[in-house]
Amino acid sequence: MAGRSSLSVEQRAAAVGLFDDGWADRAVATRLGVSRPAVARLYGRWRVRGGAALVSKPSRRVFTVEFKLEVVRRFLAGETKTDLACEFDLS
Repeated sequence: MAGRSSLSVEQRAAAVGLFDDGWADRAVATRLGVSRPAVARLYGRWRVRGGAALVSKPSRRVFTVEFKLEVVRRFLAGETKTDLACEFDLS
């Protein structure tokens, strides 16, 4: 995980456990008494990666301009960011 998160390791693990139990981001933020935006970012990663949302990626990936344009075109055409993130293994 990035060092930028305002959630502690324990809070992130608890949040993912609650997500797995069917809780949504707003309810988890209230339950843990933490910032909703921080939980919402984690929730988005969890929706794409499940429990692996807690694992750091080993390195930064580099994308071509053509790849980026294709993803943006598909997003503008109506595909959801979550679907695109899942398909292309994006954060």
